[in-house]
Amino acid sequence: MKILTALFYDIWMIKRFIDWIYEKIIIDKIDRKTVIEECRVYWCSLGENIGDEENGKGDDFRRPVLIFKKFNNNIFWGIPLSTKIKDNKYYTNILLKGVERSAIISQLRVLDTKRLDEYIGYISRVDFIKIQNRIIDIIRR
Repeated sequence: MKILTALFYDIWMIKRFIDWIYEKIIIDKIDRKTVIEECRVYWCSLGENIGDEENGKGDDFRRPVLIFKKFNNNIFWGIPLSTKIKDNKYYTNILLKGVERSAIISQLRVLDTKRLDEYIGYISRVDFIKIQNRIIDIIRR
């Protein structure tokens, strides 16, 4: 039974990777101009990633992402958000539209605005500064 479960999981993961490749091609060809600002949160197509990298969920591989640092009109540092609340140095709990979420600090990454879809909302300046301080603490250690 363990072998069948492992085989099914392997086939399912291969399908997810293939589905993500198709989705990524479509996203790359879309001429979408999303105006971004720090502290805003969007649905973002993160994809099907490797190992412990944070994946998008569902058929469109999306997850809420915080715009942490805007570099230009196309590139930014994004931080994936989760509804699973964790309390350690690699997560910072914040409020988004009155709902507590965890900003997954360890998954900070460069993203293109083509990956962004629907605007969700924004986090408070206090929560944003909390995230900045947590990142600075991680880098210093």
